[in-house]
Amino acid sequence: MTSIRQIEANRANATRSTGPKTAGGKARSSQNALRHGLARTTIGDPAEVATFAVAIACGLGHQITPASAMALAQSKLALLRLRRLRQMMLAGLLAAPTPAGLKRLKGLERYERAALVQQRRTVRSLGLK
Repeated sequence: MTSIRQIEANRANATRSTGPKTAGGKARSSQNALRHGLARTTIGDPAEVATFAVAIACGLGHQITPASAMALAQSKLALLRLRRLRQMMLAGLLAAPTPAGLKRLKGLERYERAALVQQRRTVRSLGLK
């Protein structure tokens, strides 16, 4: 059980860690997800995604909603893009290994997990395994 003293300490710490206060700090932090482009929800050319979604729907051979096909296409393309980026980063690390490069490579895991979760969710909703 948490003591009263610990609760008060947690509240005091929380007042210090609420994010940026100035307009400049807020503007900078609002652009964090755009720094590398991996957090984008739309992947690549919309026509490419639509074409891929149609190919997925035709390949599955049974009724699939356009929204489900689009979600599966987006997750597959996101994984493909992340894997290409990982290969490029690994090639760069082989040429000149740096701690910063290793840290960036590890940061890809977050986005790959999100794409895999989206893919699994879509596949499960389609009743596929």
